[in-house]
This record gives sequence, structure tokens and C-alpha cells, in this order.
Amino acid sequence: MATAVTVTKTNDADIDGLLSGYKWSGPITYSFPDSPSDYANPYAGGSSEPTTSGFASAPTQMQAAINYAIGLINGYANANIQYAGTNGADIMIAQSPSANPTSYAYYPGNYASGGDIWFGTQYNYSLAKLGNYYFTTALHELGHAVGLKHSQETGGVANVAVPSAHDDSEYTVMSYRSYVGASATSGYTNEAYGYPQTFMANDILALQTIYGANFTTQSSNTVYTWNPTTGQEFINGVGQLAPGGGVGGSANRIYETVWDGGGVDTYDLSNYTTNLSINLNPGASSVFSSVQLAYLGDGHYASGNVYNAYLYNGDARSYIDNANGGSGNDTILGNAIGNVLNGGSGNDTITGGGGNDTIFGGSGTDTAVYLGNRANYTVSYNASSQTFTISDQRAGSPEGIDNVTGVEYFQFADRTIAGSSVIPPIVIEAAGSTKLDQIGSNYFLDPVSGGTGPSVKYAGTPFDASTQVGAWTPIGAEQTANGYQIAWKVIGSDQYLVWNADSNGNYVSSATAVVSGSSTILEAFESSFHQDLNTDGVSGIPAASVTVVEAAGSTKLDQIGSYYFLDAVSGGTGPSVKYAGTPFAASTQVGAWTPIGAEQTANGYEIAWKVSGADRPTVWNTDSSGNAISDTIGVVSGSSAALEHLEPSVQQHLDGNGVIGISTLMIAVTGQTSVTPCPASQGAWIAAGNDSFVFHRDIDGGGVVNAGSAEIVAPDGFSLVTTCKQLMELLHETPSDQSHAMSELGSDFHDAVMGRDTTNVRMADLNTGYFVVH
Repeated sequence: MATAVTVTKTNDADIDGLLSGYKWSGPITYSFPDSPSDYANPYAGGSSEPTTSGFASAPTQMQAAINYAIGLINGYANANIQYAGTNGADIMIAQSPSANPTSYAYYPGNYASGGDIWFGTQYNYSLAKLGNYYFTTALHELGHAVGLKHSQETGGVANVAVPSAHDDSEYTVMSYRSYVGASATSGYTNEAYGYPQTFMANDILALQTIYGANFTTQSSNTVYTWNPTTGQEFINGVGQLAPGGGVGGSANRIYETVWDGGGVDTYDLSNYTTNLSINLNPGASSVFSSVQLAYLGDGHYASGNVYNAYLYNGDARSYIDNANGGSGNDTILGNAIGNVLNGGSGNDTITGGGGNDTIFGGSGTDTAVYLGNRANYTVSYNASSQTFTISDQRAGSPEGIDNVTGVEYFQFADRTIAGSSVIPPIVIEAAGSTKLDQIGSNYFLDPVSGGTGPSVKYAGTPFDASTQVGAWTPIGAEQTANGYQIAWKVIGSDQYLVWNADSNGNYVSSATAVVSGSSTILEAFESSFHQDLNTDGVSGIPAASVTVVEAAGSTKLDQIGSYYFLDAVSGGTGPSVKYAGTPFAASTQVGAWTPIGAEQTANGYEIAWKVSGADRPTVWNTDSSGNAISDTIGVVSGSSAALEHLEPSVQQHLDGNGVIGISTLMIAVTGQTSVTPCPASQGAWIAAGNDSFVFHRDIDGGGVVNAGSAEIVAPDGFSLVTTCKQLMELLHETPSDQSHAMSELGSDFHDAVMGRDTTNVRMADLNTGYFVVH
């Protein structure tokens, strides 16, 4: 049998406020008597509880609660309480009407009733389940039986109460207060399953002060998890007693304190989707789910789901070492030792605290927090492991040296910086004007000249190397007039692709299909990327593969395979001819359209096209990348003056008439028998001015006009023109006169005719600066 002895005060009110002044010395026994004869007679020091009519064994549910509570005490302290059956013991637990109206217990004492626990008969203790009043009453009374007093009362070894800030059910099961500041006399206000499920932090520290701390409890590596629905705790995967028997409702509450004697310990909340608040400091609480917080009454909720025990005599073995967050936006705070803190997914905020911590941000936008100013730390980055090292340079290095991975921001006392600002980028390629950089898992389109550019994005989200589908990896990039082009390759495979991206780096379209490294179109892009994309040793298309379509002027139109290229006559390679960002392929031409000439302009290129075997030419305007922007003149015939007008800019005759530009001016003069050119002296206006009448070279098809039968019918506003000189004079009228004359033509202009006996020639078009007559 154990012997009751006295204890001394500690001068710490959080502890002394719970010490009755007595404890057991030696192995302690407990029993559940089933007969009054199991007790000493007389029952000295008691109130005749065993002999009062109505004595009974403790309800089975309360026996289970006592067994659970004794297991907790043995885990916290070196009390060594052992079960002794139904006979006599140091601590004897039964039921008697004398315990009126609820229950009570005797402190340890060397007399018959010392340490005994009595449950009254006015309450139905058979309803005891973890987390309700009846169950917690077992913890409370067992606390008295091993030497703890009420926290709200003075007396005991030091005649003090527990400080008011810790005098409630959050810190001790020995309090009559449900929440801090509640009445100690009006009764508990906790919800049905809103009572402590373990002894709490002040209780544990007081028990350890009396009996010594048990550091063998969970002394190996331990993982603690909880069920987000039922609140049941699992230790290394083994389910513990479920709150309320797991029946739901308020029985899902988590309201407990964890004591762990050693090893590497982890709170694993990776199964939670809520915004967690995890604090690993001794005495601190963590909130896993607001739905699982105990309601303490009068609008008060418990400050946490799980509380950490205090250190015993500063012994670091009982620290919780690590924490894993869930998929919400979690806040995780480490303690004084080196912790491993993993935010999981979500936008997490992680503070390592003291010690050399390992921090994993996980997915989402995460922030690591440090308490000193930025200048107090060195920040370095290891590209191969993608890990930051944050080293506290203050005296004693209070926050240690942390290794941080997957964190986007670092918050210091005086500023917050982006992790990317301290990461030296991995340069993938830097040819041309654009440098393709990798920082962490993202890619950036930075100017070679310096500064930063946009990230590479798909559907507005930065492309993440860690989640690449099919291992597509960017291998080159270059800025274009409208944004960027980005070359991609499947690592370990002969598959390439080129993207068109906007000025923000966001994917717009594919400039190529997925092609092999030997593709002509891929080789053609090498010149604009300024690199050998397919690593065949040649940047661009081998000269032997090129067929020259035309080479007049400064631009050479080349065909390579099925594609066309706008190369410089002086040498080098230019862009491919494209439509909607995709290279135009001869093999897929609709209507057999074929480019027949090209020339560079101030803003891009002009490209002349013709349908093979048909009189249907047209001309494109393109941007500097060879991509079609507009159709200059529409589809016309080869004899179109509009087409002839463009021949000088493309520096070749497009209509096959042997003349580059508009044909020589011919005019029928009254009284003459043939259509003759205006003399050069009279036709000088053609070069001098912007205005000209243009006639078909052979008005009547035969080159002869019968004398006296031809006449020029003047439209309104024009004098009759009978000679080249008169035409010249008309076109040299003052601008206001010309404007007046043209305005008078109005909508009737297209009906004005020039003709003779049997042939009408209609004035069909008016273009800026000249008239065209067909």
C-alpha cells in the first residue's frame, strides 16, 4: 500500500494553485469495490458512505472513465497506479447516496477514506462518454484522489488559487469555471460534449511536480492525427477513445491536451480542408476546425482543439517536433527546437521560431515569417535542390538557420520580399533579345539587355515545371511584334512545338503543330530564335534545301519543302509566310494559291499571290513575322491597274505583261486615226504629279480609231479633253478646282463613259491619286 506524504510549494501559482499539499508515496493501487465489506469498518475519516443504504459499485461507464483517467496520469507522471480488482486499495471508487448531490473524493491520507472516490446517485453516471460532464467528473475526482485541489480556491500547500487567466476548463479539469471569468458557483455552462477529454496543461504540470514526469510515454517517433468529422484521435494510426462514442453532433468536439515524452513527434493535419492554426509551443493551442471547438457557454468557445503540455523543468523531450498542414490556408508556428513544418496546399503562413527549421510551403502562395529586420538575415538559394537558406545573423542566432522550399515570400519585421527576388535564375537560353530563365518551377521571358519580363503562362496561370504534361519543356524564346514565340521540346523525345504568346507571356496559339526535329518548319524558326533548336549543328535551313521563287529587290521569296520564307537577298534567313500564326503550307493550299513575289515594307512584308492557271492575283500585307494582316487589293484580274500599281513595290511584273507598274498612257485624239502615246514632253505630268488618267492600252481592241468617229464624252465638271496637253492642263488645275471637279462626279462617276460608235468604255474605279478606265 502507498503512504500519503506532504509536498512543498514551488512558488509558481499555476502549479501551487492545484496542490492540496498531499500525495502518495510508493506504488498506488485502485479498486472498484462491489460490497461495503471491502471497506474498513469503521470507515474512519469518512461519512459512512459504504454503509449508507443504496451503496453500489461504480457504474460500468464510470469505471471505464476512471481506467482511462488513470492511464492518462500514468502517462504523464511516475505515479505508478495499479488496478487491484474489487477489494481494498489506496484509491477505492464506488457509488453512494452520501455523495450528495454529485460526487467527491478524499485527498491522499493515511486513514480509511484517504484517496477514495464517491459518485452520488442523483445523476445518471451511466451516461458517461468521452467529452461529457459525467466522464470529465471521473478525471476531476481522480485528480483529488492523487493530490490536486480545486483551482479556483485558495488553500493547499501555498494558500493560493490558480491565476484567473488559467482558471477554467481550458487549463485544468479541477476548475468550476467553464471559461475564464465565469462564475465558480453557478455551475458549468459547457455544451453536452464540450468538456475536457484529458487532463489539461496545468493539471499535467501539477501532477508531474508531485510525482515526476514520465518521459517514456510515446518516447519513440509518434504521429498524431484527428478525424475532421468525428474528432477521434489516432496515434500512429491506432484509434483512441472517440468523443461521445462517435455519435455525431457536439460529440465531434476535440478538446484535449497532448503530452509526449520523446522521439520525433508530428501533428499531421493533412486530412483537413479548413484553415488550420497550428502552434507547437508548450502551453499553446491549435485550432483545426471551428466546428470542432467546444462551446463553453455564454458565447464562449475553447481557444483551441488541441493544447500542448508545458515543458517539465525545461526538458525539451516533450516538445512536439513537426506539423503537416492541410489543403486550406494554414498558419503554422514552430517552437524553440528545429521543426519540420509542411504547409501542404493552400496559401500558408509559416513561422519556424527558434532552432534550425525545415519549412515546406507546398503548393499555393506561401509566406515564411521572421521576427527580425531583413538586414538581420542572410538569404541564399540552392538551384539544384530549389531550397532557400535563411540564416539569423543576430547574437545567438535566435531563429537559427532554416532550409525553406516552395515558399514564394519572406516576411521580415520591416518588409516582405519575394523569393524570386533573391533567386539567381537558371538561364535556359539567351540568344537574340529575349532570355529564357527558370526560377523555381516557373519560366520567365526576360530581356537580354537586363530587367525582368513576364512569366510563361497557359490560360493565365504560370506554367509549372513540376506539373508539366508529357514533360514539355521550353528551350527557347524570342520577342515578336505582338508578344513572344516560345519553342518547346518533350525531353527524351523527338517532339517539338512553337507557341505564340501575348505580351504577358500567355499562350495564344500554336505556331506549329507537334513536329520532329527534322521538320523544315522547325528549322525555319531557328533563325528567329537565333539558336539550333534541333541540335543538328546547323542554325536554320541548309542552303541545299532552298528553292528560290523570286529574288528581286531586298527580299528573296524562298520555298523549302512545303513552306515559304521571306529571306533577305543580302543573306541570312527571315520569317516563314504565315496565316493566323501558322506557316502556310503548299501541300494544304486551298485553291492552289501560290506566292509569286514578296518585298519587305516599313511594317512587315507585301506578298503577291496567284492561283496557278487562273487570272486571279492578290497581294497580302503581313507583319514583321510574316503573318497575314490584310488583303491589299482583294482578288483581281491580271490587267487590274490596282495590281499594276503595286508592281514597283514588289519590284516585278505581277500580271505578266512585261511592264513593271502602270502601262504607258494612251489617249485617242480627235481627228487622228490611231491610238498614240502622249509625247514625253506632254506626259511629264505623270511623274510630276499624283494624278493621272489611266486608259487600257487598246481601247477598241484593234489599235485603230476611225477618223471622225471617236469622241471623248466629258463627265460633269470636266472640259472636253481632245489632246494630251488638255489632259495635262486639266490635271494641273489647282487642288481646289480638282476637288470640285471630282466632287461633282459624285455617284454618277461610274456611269460616265468614253466611247465611239459601237464600243463603250466605262470609268470603273476611282483610287487615291488616279482614275482608272476599263
